[in-house]
Amino acid sequence: MALAVLRVLEPFPTEIPPLAVLLPPGGPWPAAGLGLVLALRPASESPAGPALLVAAVEGPDVSSEERGPGPPPLLVSRVLLRLLALGSGARVRARPVRRPPALGWALLGTAPVPGLGPRVGPLLVRRGETLSVPGPRVLETRPALQGLLGPGTRLAVTELRGRPRLCPESGDSSRPPPPPLVSSFAIHHRVRRLQGVMGGAGEDTLGVSRSCLRGLGLFQGEWVWVARAGEVPNTSQPHLAKVQVLEPRWDLPERLGPSSGQLGEPLADGLALVSATLAFNLGCDPLEVGELRIQRYLEGSGTPEDRRSCSLLPGPPFARELHIKIVSSPHYSTSGNYDHVLYQHFQTPRVVQEGDVLCVPTAGQVEILEGSPEKMPRWREIFFKVKKTVGEAPDRPARAYLADTTHTSLYMVGSILSAIPMLPSGRSTPWNSLSPPGLESVVTELCAVLKPRLQPGGALLTGTSCVLLRGPPGSGKTTAVTAACSRLGLHLLKVPCSSLCADSSGAIETKLQATFSRARRCRPAVLLLTAVDLLGWVRDGLGEDARVVATLHHLLLDEDSLSSCPPLMVVATTSRVQDLPTDVQTAFPHELEVPVLSEGQRLSVLQALTAHLPLGQEVNLLQLARRCAGFVVGDLYALLTHTSRAACTRIKNSGLAGGLSEEDEGELCAAGFPLLAEDFGHALDQLQSAHSQAMGAPRIPSVSWHDVGGLQEVKKAILETIQLPLEHPELLSLGLRRSGLLLHGPPGTGKTLLAKAVATECSLTFLSVKGPELINMYVGQSEENVREVFGRARAAAPCIIFFDELDSLAPSRGRSGDSGGVMDRVVSQLLAELDGLHSTQDVFVIGATNRPDLLDPALLRPGRFDKLVFVGASEDRASQLRVLSAITRKFKLEPSVSLVNVLDCCPPQLTGADLYSLCSDAMTTALKRRVRDLEEGRELGNSALLLTMEDLLQAAARLQPSVSEQELLRYKHIQRKFASC
Repeated sequence: MALAVLRVLEPFPTEIPPLAVLLPPGGPWPAAGLGLVLALRPASESPAGPALLVAAVEGPDVSSEERGPGPPPLLVSRVLLRLLALGSGARVRARPVRRPPALGWALLGTAPVPGLGPRVGPLLVRRGETLSVPGPRVLETRPALQGLLGPGTRLAVTELRGRPRLCPESGDSSRPPPPPLVSSFAIHHRVRRLQGVMGGAGEDTLGVSRSCLRGLGLFQGEWVWVARAGEVPNTSQPHLAKVQVLEPRWDLPERLGPSSGQLGEPLADGLALVSATLAFNLGCDPLEVGELRIQRYLEGSGTPEDRRSCSLLPGPPFARELHIKIVSSPHYSTSGNYDHVLYQHFQTPRVVQEGDVLCVPTAGQVEILEGSPEKMPRWREIFFKVKKTVGEAPDRPARAYLADTTHTSLYMVGSILSAIPMLPSGRSTPWNSLSPPGLESVVTELCAVLKPRLQPGGALLTGTSCVLLRGPPGSGKTTAVTAACSRLGLHLLKVPCSSLCADSSGAIETKLQATFSRARRCRPAVLLLTAVDLLGWVRDGLGEDARVVATLHHLLLDEDSLSSCPPLMVVATTSRVQDLPTDVQTAFPHELEVPVLSEGQRLSVLQALTAHLPLGQEVNLLQLARRCAGFVVGDLYALLTHTSRAACTRIKNSGLAGGLSEEDEGELCAAGFPLLAEDFGHALDQLQSAHSQAMGAPRIPSVSWHDVGGLQEVKKAILETIQLPLEHPELLSLGLRRSGLLLHGPPGTGKTLLAKAVATECSLTFLSVKGPELINMYVGQSEENVREVFGRARAAAPCIIFFDELDSLAPSRGRSGDSGGVMDRVVSQLLAELDGLHSTQDVFVIGATNRPDLLDPALLRPGRFDKLVFVGASEDRASQLRVLSAITRKFKLEPSVSLVNVLDCCPPQLTGADLYSLCSDAMTTALKRRVRDLEEGRELGNSALLLTMEDLLQAAARLQPSVSEQELLRYKHIQRKFASC
């Protein structure tokens, strides 16, 4: 893609669409007379996202003075600049699109006004724009977000409700802003000169709205003193800043999204925006909205020649000398050569005050990599602290100066320990924000533990601020620690404990001491030890390494080192706290846990991840969040990755993209394509299938009531217990709650199928557990397995835990023959977990057993499995017919098949498993017949397999009931026994 410069053409021709560009003669572009389309992308934007497709037409010539050196110009309207969130003179990357994608389907929304006029020829449209005013709005397009709307496009039209949004093509939006209400000298012309000469750096800017500027009685670009308003007067050191008006701008990432075409929200009156550096130097909390005291700068600034401006407004003087020290950080070397970086930074005058922390960006400065002894990777900012400023008149020192390469001599000697402001790196993402979605509570708790050490007198606190943060893999532990350090202005040194492992204990001890020593050199800092449970064990994993454990325990409890000022704090993360040596765990006085994401938190994470992604109109993030029960932050991020892959596969396999070259597929990707609900469905199925059942990944089964034949009374009893509290939660306040159901009866009657159908119909996740799977040979492991099952269910709430073969897991205590009493402890643990479900509203337990008389009587008491439901065999023909119809509803049956006649040839008492065996045997007979016909050449292989009446009758003749009459009588006796209790 070639570089180009955007130039505003005013007035823009009315006969040309505002979202088109004009190509001056002599440019590197092909002829624009044949419908040329250009793909535009801001030069600073990553090439991964979609570009903006615009039509290009021939434009007027541009003089050599206006053209200037550099890339060729593109003449555009202000509407297009707003859509790109750029200004005149900005650079973009442009390339011609030979074959713009043709849209196969489009959804148009029209207001209740007459007229959708016909158009001649293909039209380049984008999702979210209005074709005419008044006219239809493009709500959805397939397969791309933008392309040609032509005769081959299928159209669907719907009525728009509510107030129509501002369209970028309207003539009103392209009008210039009204003239200012104060003199143009004070607002525009001289301010631009001030911005170029007198320090227009954004880190010392106070951004306000136009009305707020008028209310304050200030001029654009005027210098003011800004201080944080505290309860005690003069408790905040004032800082010099320049007042600037912030205009609303268009949001670039959403220009092709659902909210495309909306103007940015203007800044509210009484609200000012400051940079992260200025907020840090003022001592403001980065999350709290604090009050600022603003006072006009009235100090003189020398002669007009020194001010380099004709404005009579006073400005700060230039410093003759500036003494700074580099702030020690784990991300860059303090002994590097940063002369070129500082020279480039001070090409623009900067405001400096004693005690300020300066943030110097390193983008494009490769010189800092030379001569680095530690060979550290390049960091995006380098921080310096101002130690001393000297003006032209030392006898009359000023509180603030301007410093630049022309007037100021810069001296840098030594390093210093200091806190730093945390700046967002490039594009803002959910993971580098101060409040990551879904992790707000963890970040707040971390800040509450670490912040007291940073307050005046924090060194007098006893003990250390060592925190153990536990949570499953991918739950966002590192992200939470990073956000807490950004809030508090702390350096962060991330050290994976896998890099500290070595062949000998002495080598591990040396690495640990070197790591803590490196962290002490950049205080105040947080040393983050990830996967700390890897330390403290011998290589074979059969015992603790006493030497490593003692060293780590000593380093964590060294108050002289960790409680110094500024402090060093340690945060360790682990996924399995039980694998941590006891002496290491006791060295952490604070232990925090990353909580399980609730449905609302999962929704907020999905909304943050998809904020800059084009989604289809049918995508329901709330429903998706419900289906992602039990997912951690990393799983949701993986879901978006798999969804993008599924969308790419869908585009490549579609009829539109089939047979296209790589270049044509690239044009389709440049136009962008939405993520549809089917893409999320495929990705979710892939993720859920990737989690094995042994890992206990809960998932919603795909079994409906249509798959369950008969058992109407049983269905009603189950739904009254589970569906009623879900639909009417107000009943819980009355104590009307049952969390346990016990299904008992002969084998093969559909107890497991019933539980799966309930989970599907009630939109609950389903966790199936076989009783013998939880029993383990090691002491205490069986009880831990029971705790993990209920823990996974709480994480995936609302959830159903289904215990199959419950009699093998919870037999009557005191009767088991094991010498260690394992089964008795398992039953006691199960009873404790069932009692704890009363504090959890959305976890239900369903047990299934053939012998409820073998269960421990305590399980059947109220509050546990207090609802017993008998699931018996089908004894009447009507219920058997419903079961057989449910089984055969997906079969291909001949028209002559009569299920009633088939049942007449069967034994009188049959279970659901018996009827399933009947259908399976009949299908086997049909397959044998098909193979025989194929071998004899009497039938083609591509015809559907039909189940005949003869196949079913043969299977019915061979059918033997799995439960005898004597066993059925015994099960009925057990039913009467428990029904009378």
